[in-house]
Amino acid sequence: MFVQKKNSPKQILGKIRGLINPSNVMVQEASPNMNILRDVHIPMRDGSYLSANIYRPMTDGKFPVLLSLHPGRKDVLCKDGYMHIQLRFARQPGKITFSDETSFEAPDPNFWVANGYAVINIDKRGFGLSPKDEQPQVFFGDEEIQDIYDAIEWAGGQLWSNGHVGILGVSYLAINQYKVAAMNPPHLKAICPWEGVSDLYKDWFYPGGVREEGFTPFLFSRLQTFGSGFDMRQQQLERETRDEWWQSFVADFEKITVPMLNCISFASQMMHTRGSARVYARAGSAHKWLYTHRGGEWTAYYSTEVNALMLKFFDYFLKGIDNGMLEQPKVRLEIREFGNEVKEVRYENQWPPENVVWQPFYLDCRENALAKGPTVRSSSGTFDLARGSVHFSYIFDQDTEIVGPMKLTLYIALEGCEDANIFAGIQKFHNDKEVNFDGTYGFANDIVTKTAVRVALRTVNESLSLPYLPEYDFDTLKPLKKGEVAKLVLAFEPSATYFCKGDELRLVVQGRYFISGLKINQPFTYKGNERGRCNILSSAKYVSELLLPVIEK
Repeated sequence: MFVQKKNSPKQILGKIRGLINPSNVMVQEASPNMNILRDVHIPMRDGSYLSANIYRPMTDGKFPVLLSLHPGRKDVLCKDGYMHIQLRFARQPGKITFSDETSFEAPDPNFWVANGYAVINIDKRGFGLSPKDEQPQVFFGDEEIQDIYDAIEWAGGQLWSNGHVGILGVSYLAINQYKVAAMNPPHLKAICPWEGVSDLYKDWFYPGGVREEGFTPFLFSRLQTFGSGFDMRQQQLERETRDEWWQSFVADFEKITVPMLNCISFASQMMHTRGSARVYARAGSAHKWLYTHRGGEWTAYYSTEVNALMLKFFDYFLKGIDNGMLEQPKVRLEIREFGNEVKEVRYENQWPPENVVWQPFYLDCRENALAKGPTVRSSSGTFDLARGSVHFSYIFDQDTEIVGPMKLTLYIALEGCEDANIFAGIQKFHNDKEVNFDGTYGFANDIVTKTAVRVALRTVNESLSLPYLPEYDFDTLKPLKKGEVAKLVLAFEPSATYFCKGDELRLVVQGRYFISGLKINQPFTYKGNERGRCNILSSAKYVSELLLPVIEK
């Protein structure tokens, strides 16, 4: 049974002190050697405008442009003792350094201007100093994407611009890059979506068809207090299947042809992780790179290593500098053995790595074990959906890496209900003690990887699926009939974890999320179950199995 660790009084006191004064965040005074233009009006096709702050080198010349648009209000900066509330509440392992002209999750103008770029930071329509429409704009909707398109073309045509524009930013500032990139604006030459969902329904609001109940209401109630944004939470409550409205937010990834530097965070599971992997896999770009990590979201983004990589990328595609970017290995792979340290960083030619072996492990409910050989005898495991769980263990007989997405096939029957939300997680144990890893929003006590599926939305789209990665439409509810056995195929979030000989991999299946939404640093939570029981079947007829991406050492 999964047991969530409790904080000690000393840990709680340390976190409270961190909220008051985050010691790992260093805000530097921006260089005076920047030409800063505030509240510049960028004209839109409908006659309105967007308010932007523009940062340029003091010298004369034409510069490539890096652009971002978001609802975070460009003029809310970490100055005069103010600190972005997210940086106070979300734990970030490691140091974060940026200048006091850096908006939340946006590029640091201080760094980019010093390296010969113009930076444009734009208020989304209805936020900051950008005017409101009569009707609030839908977040990530077509109107917002058109605004970004218009801003790109305006920036590319300015006298101080060299005509080459890139888009750069984290989370929200990554999510709205995909659809505009698929439209291929003439002046857009490269994008860097640093951790961003690519399907709002599948990655954020309803991963696995299970409704997210913590971060979503918090975020959109907060956005309503300082802008005129659309109430996405209400739409979430009213639209439980992935209908045409949800589908309208998804880009045609194959039409993205501009060069792309993408990031998969193995920590941002059931949010950015799967969405980032999807867009990297499906983008039509001839030149695309992937950076993976399992550290802090902003720790990585503002790090020296990442800044150097992003600069190399944009220097090549926006400045035309022959710096060897085309010879840069396609995938930077970070392997973790323990949560607070990197086991290895190496470079691969593809994701998942080409030397991965897809190894099935079969569920033995009698022994609570995972076996390499197929199940011969029949077994079953039953748990209470509101409070219970079952687990299955495998002890490694040699050092092994598990790198990539995992797939879990379960045959189940329900008692006392016709529908349920099923959660599955992978834990690691070393010397009989659980190993914790960084999770979404800086949570320190996460498991290796996790997933969920709503039984009534279990239908797999075989034409979109890969042998190791199922995809779903989530458009039709099919509750179970009494006595019916259902096949569930669950897609775990990708990860990269090292298990040494003797370590235990433990699969846990239960009817509730693995981490409480009340836990500090962890606002995400998901709808569980109030009643019923789930019976997992495993036999020659009902082959319940866990498919793992194995690299034996």
